[in-house]
Amino acid sequence: MSVDIREERGTVQAFAQKQSLTFLILLDEKGAVAQRYRVLGIPTSLFINRQGVVQARHTGPMNDSLIKKYLGQIL
Repeated sequence: MSVDIREERGTVQAFAQKQSLTFLILLDEKGAVAQRYRVLGIPTSLFINRQGVVQARHTGPMNDSLIKKYLGQIL
């Protein structure tokens, strides 16, 4: 899942179609989700457990090795 911050629905839909994105994109039109999770830079990736607790946070681009690193730390 992805969260798009403060962009219009049409802009997000056009980008998702152009990039052939198939995952859910939440529209955070007022920035409430970003504020709740203290997003200070974009992109920010959060690893959240089933109880809703943030286990890891990464600001900046992600790649496979970083994902594996974070998962290794929290699993």
